[in-house]
Amino acid sequence: MLNKIYAFFLAIIAFFSSLFGLGNYGKVKTYYDVNYGSGAREIYDLAVPKGAEGETNLILLIHGGAWVGGDKKGSRDTLVNWASENGCCVAAINYTFISDNTDINFILDEITMALKAIKDKGKELGISINKVMFYGHSAGGNLSLLYAYSRVEEAPVKPVAVFGMSAPTDLADIQSYIDGDFDEAGAFDLFSKACGFRFTRENLDEAIPYLEKVSPVSYVTASTVPTVLAHGKRDSTVSFSQSEKLDALLTQCGVKHEFIVFPNSGHDLAGDQEQANQIYRLIAEYANTYLK
Repeated sequence: MLNKIYAFFLAIIAFFSSLFGLGNYGKVKTYYDVNYGSGAREIYDLAVPKGAEGETNLILLIHGGAWVGGDKKGSRDTLVNWASENGCCVAAINYTFISDNTDINFILDEITMALKAIKDKGKELGISINKVMFYGHSAGGNLSLLYAYSRVEEAPVKPVAVFGMSAPTDLADIQSYIDGDFDEAGAFDLFSKACGFRFTRENLDEAIPYLEKVSPVSYVTASTVPTVLAHGKRDSTVSFSQSEKLDALLTQCGVKHEFIVFPNSGHDLAGDQEQANQIYRLIAEYANTYLK
């Protein structure tokens, strides 16, 4: 079910991206399926505006799919259109799916590898990539927020802003997922893999520190990067309360942020045209503000 939702969300992104002009392919250079590591899914796509020189910074898209599915290929029109319209590099990555041997922390390490590889690719092309703005939906929103909040010191490209769409922000609040689309056994299995600690109802207390470590709400401080959140009030996959929690913490810490509520939308954010347009305006605004 989650993979179907993700596929539908990609279709929505592609549709709205097309509004900005499919003719943008002639304005950029594209590089597809470039390796950033030796793993089968450690590859990225990159779009670079033609004629780019000097400092040309980056938007990085991270796909969703419950950390166990999804693919960057569905974002290729988006890369081209955003690179053309915003005058910056735009990339999307694949990452290793979580399993009993691979958790979210492993994926965060892969994002560091990908950023280094993209920065090095920029040097080959005669441009300098020094700043990155993240954009992710669902599990990709969780990864985007986590990396931008918790990996600033080690990042080879400096995180300067982040968009988290329908994002899981507090994995320790596992009951909110069970109350939605997940049954208890499925939630415990998925979240055990996500945090790297196998647990059930009986030892849930022991798992809380592991779940908190992969929850963006655990890392909010006054120096957290500017953030845009978007969430559908009818989301039964990731509770609307997840973004409400993060919004409250960002407000408490005085972090510049926007919280766009999609009142008629579920997890795919497909029910509110006005709010969708607002997100795309904010992408351009944030790129112009933080990537220049």
